[in-house]
Amino acid sequence: MERIAQHGTIRLERRFAAPPARVFAAWADPAARARWDVPGRWTIAQQTHDFREGGREAKRFGPVDDPRFVADTLYLDIVPSRRIVFSYSMTSRGMPISVSLTTVELSAAGKATRLLLVEHITLLDGNDTLANREEGLASMLDKIDGIV
Repeated sequence: MERIAQHGTIRLERRFAAPPARVFAAWADPAARARWDVPGRWTIAQQTHDFREGGREAKRFGPVDDPRFVADTLYLDIVPSRRIVFSYSMTSRGMPISVSLTTVELSAAGKATRLLLVEHITLLDGNDTLANREEGLASMLDKIDGIV
């Protein structure tokens, strides 16, 4: 296998008809997060929550019959209702597929919230693509709308 690293940036924006505090709560509250924190119709098989600066979380997820992905997250900076910065690595069946640094910014837009997510990602050894990751993140953010 060729050992390569591909670098990319994903930038996604969403507008939610709720104030920033409610959108932030969709990230901070474990029950709310479990409703949107996987792409498409995938499922979460296991998830730990430690949503605080310095907190670590682990999530095993994937298709219902094959939750083969594990994300290991470290929260680096949290400003309630304003900003979340975290890094995470992802594996599939124990094989590293990516490492990311993600910033989520929330700002009031009248009575609504503008969310900006920027993820700097390193894809490892051709085990994922930027297009797949962007599609997954977009589908996750779209689910937040039904929660807030």
